[in-house]
Amino acid sequence: MIFEDVVQAIQPFGPYQKRIYFLICLVGIPAALHTMVTVFILATPEHRCAIPGLQNDTYESQGPWHDDLVSLTIPLDTDTDKLSTCKIYSHRSLSNPLDSRTDTRNCDHWVYSKEYYEKTVISELDLVCEDTEKVARANSVLMGGLLGGSLILGALSDIIGRKKVMMIGLLGQFAVTIATAFVSSYEAFVALRFLATFFGMELVGPEQRTIAGIVIELFWATGLFIILLLAYLLRDWHHLQLAVSLFNVLFIPYFWLLPESPRWLVARGRIEEASAIVRHAARVNKADVSEKVLSLQDIQDDGPQQKFWHLFTSPVLILRCLIIFFNWCVVSMVYYGLGLNVGSLSGNLFLNFLYANIAETLSYVFCLLLLNRTGRRVLHCFTMLLGGVACVAIIFPVLYGDSMTVGGIRDVACEAIIVPVLNGDKRHDWITITLSMIGKFGASAAFAIIYVFSAELFPTMVRNSSMGASSVCARVGGIVSPYVATLNIYVGGNFGIALPSMLFGGLSILAGVASLWLPETKGRKLPESIEDAKHFGRSRQGKNAYALDDLDDKSTEKSNGPQENGSYTKY
Repeated sequence: MIFEDVVQAIQPFGPYQKRIYFLICLVGIPAALHTMVTVFILATPEHRCAIPGLQNDTYESQGPWHDDLVSLTIPLDTDTDKLSTCKIYSHRSLSNPLDSRTDTRNCDHWVYSKEYYEKTVISELDLVCEDTEKVARANSVLMGGLLGGSLILGALSDIIGRKKVMMIGLLGQFAVTIATAFVSSYEAFVALRFLATFFGMELVGPEQRTIAGIVIELFWATGLFIILLLAYLLRDWHHLQLAVSLFNVLFIPYFWLLPESPRWLVARGRIEEASAIVRHAARVNKADVSEKVLSLQDIQDDGPQQKFWHLFTSPVLILRCLIIFFNWCVVSMVYYGLGLNVGSLSGNLFLNFLYANIAETLSYVFCLLLLNRTGRRVLHCFTMLLGGVACVAIIFPVLYGDSMTVGGIRDVACEAIIVPVLNGDKRHDWITITLSMIGKFGASAAFAIIYVFSAELFPTMVRNSSMGASSVCARVGGIVSPYVATLNIYVGGNFGIALPSMLFGGLSILAGVASLWLPETKGRKLPESIEDAKHFGRSRQGKNAYALDDLDDKSTEKSNGPQENGSYTKY
């Protein structure tokens, strides 16, 4: 008897498993808070150079005298026709504002608008002008924390158990987030943000062939709405960080209710502990199970396990793996590039974040409704193309708008990852914002689908390690994304403005088209071994080719229950 026989005996997706799955899904809420709070704490308020010598200078006008002094000491940016954010007249100051010389120099003090934020990391540490690149670096390090945590904590969970690692992660996040609220240097901030996502486990949750894999994303979306509410109420980034850490504490008692993985306990020879969990599950599910099964008598190892690198012994599997990994990298690059830079959209950040969250939530509902009707391959390709085309389309109002100039662009990226503001002309804002929401919809849906699709494509014997490798590719995409989104800093002219949008959109379209070379998994008997995977999806024609049989209704229903080696949350 192997452990899978025990799972089938106690019901694979009964009330007990649903309860556990719900608790695991809850992790998506604090995960979203810790990741996407960056949108608000790293938001860049409207700002300009401070008047030299004026101690109580403010961004908001203090009267006609203040307006005159501002215009005399701070030049206009010739590209934007707005006050310069990085230059001041070299020889003019509060004590000598009428000097006739017009040469300029870089300023070293700034004043910031208080319209939307009382204080952000940007305004407190002056991460503007020459230090703008530090913002991209901070976001990249944030994604690096996800990669480091998934590798190190993932390995640790195999040693000490899933539950202990989860609690370490939650407590670590709590401590790090509180500490972040009190830092006063860029280096300390970046280090603690790395640790915040490092402790955010990339959970291996239940695998269900559609619903479970996407429902967990709805919990992530719930976390996005919560962080929006907190950010709206708390305009100081220190207070917002404290609120996120305290919110994290609310989940610790719930996650303590999670049992240890009985499969892991069996693998460690802790049969009695595993048996107690199995008995409890059978009791909750009201399953009539023999004592031999409940006591795990004669339980055997699940059989010889194949290694991840065995996937690279066949040209067919190599091609499929490369396509899957490429899709993970691109979809993560676009999703996080979009999400972490939504503050660059013109208009009200809170409304834009709300629109983006609504688009993301609708994308998950869209997937739930269509994924079992259209299949994984076609729907994933469609959503990738949708996001990619929306991204590419943004370059047209940038390059060919009525008021097109280079300097009128605040920042640029795909799907309005960074959105153009054309010389203050608002006539094109609705175009870029609409394309942003379409892009957000496509990227979010594609991210949800690729979890389900790739988990089904990889053979059972190497599914966990293969999904782990896919996750590494996703983290690489997330790490690179902030730098791609800010390429306009390094490449000038209209080409520099359009380059990030073209890269994000072009890669999305390429990845979407490449996914058509993957076999469909809807309603199919999934591969168990490497040998099954080699032939999965092939035509029955040919001497050595065959297709695995389609599932009948009964076997499909049975396979729909969550298994223990399943899909991942974004975090």
